[in-house]
Amino acid sequence: MSFTVNPEAVRSFHDGGVVILHAGNGRVFTSNETGARIWRGIEQQLPFENIAIEISSAYHIARATAREHMLSFLTALEQQSLIRREVAS
Repeated sequence: MSFTVNPEAVRSFHDGGVVILHAGNGRVFTSNETGARIWRGIEQQLPFENIAIEISSAYHIARATAREHMLSFLTALEQQSLIRREVAS
């Protein structure tokens, strides 16, 4: 599973996380430091599992827990049209 950033999404990182603006509809999405790590991973086109490993290691949580929370976060980003799910061919 992989995701790409919507070209209309403009982000700004700060000490506490990330703010993402959907330039097309003017909506703003904010997230904490963990969300910022996930967003960076998406921008770097890292595989889902690699991002989960990083989150698991950084926060000392089980990889399954990291995956579960990441999927929830990515679903929220997708619902806001900030990212697109890529279908493997």
